[in-house]
Amino acid sequence: MVPKEFFTLQSMLTLSGATGATFVICNGLQTAFNFNPRWLALAVAQVIVLIGTHLSGGSGVDYFIAVINGFLVFCTAAGATHAVSGGSGQAIARGAGDAANPQPGRVQRRFLSPWF
Repeated sequence: MVPKEFFTLQSMLTLSGATGATFVICNGLQTAFNFNPRWLALAVAQVIVLIGTHLSGGSGVDYFIAVINGFLVFCTAAGATHAVSGGSGQAIARGAGDAANPQPGRVQRRFLSPWF
């Protein structure tokens, strides 16, 4: 049977579901608002995992494990982003801009541009 929803509460409680949600949320924010500091994906991953722990009736030790799992979700989503981004291969010096970028010192981000 084909699922009718892309994300469900049950799918978000899995590593692949939490990673997919983190990936989509952070890359969507990056594209829509040109905003994606390094800590954003970690915060999103932690929120998703901690809410999942709360909804599944977790206790004290479960929250400790959830924090560790949040780091796992973050690393998995960051790795997926870097694996599929391709990158330009050029390093951009801090404060350097280009003619195509109207805001010198600020790099315009694409959906799959690297987070780091």
